[in-house]
Parts: sequence; structure tokens; C-alpha cells
Amino acid sequence: MIYAEERDFTLRFALRCEFPDDYEGEEDGGKWAEAWDAIAAEVVAAAIDLVRRRPGWTVRPANRGRPVTEEVTLKIERVLDRDVP
Repeated sequence: MIYAEERDFTLRFALRCEFPDDYEGEEDGGKWAEAWDAIAAEVVAAAIDLVRRRPGWTVRPANRGRPVTEEVTLKIERVLDRDVP
């Protein structure tokens, strides 16, 4: 059996938008946050690209039942060269 260790790293974004005092709430149906989906996709793509450029590292999506509009999990693995102590 292969020995493996794991650890988690969380990068969390909390979106927020302030409205004028006369705002009744939910009037726009959350449209203020729609642009985030495109930004989030770019952030994830950049993270994947960055990891893939590093020798000895692999990355793949590994979502666990949450919609990608709420959470993205990337499984990042380090493959060590067995000849290196």
C-alpha cells in the first residue's frame, strides 16, 4: 500500500454589495452578483494553469456534490521522484 499524506487549503471569497437606503431588497434578483460567475471561472482557470506549470504537480476538479456556482474543489497532487531522497 502506498503511503500518502493530505492537507487542505481554503481560499474563500465573500461577495458583498451595498445598496442605497431606499432599496427594498431583492429587487434586482441578485443581478449584482451575476458578473461573479465569469470572474470565478477565470480564477479557477488561472489556479489550474499555475499548478500545471509546476513540475511534479497535477491538478483535477474534485467537486463533492456542490454546484460550481457555489464551490470548486481542486485535487492537487505532488508526485515525488522516487530517486530523490
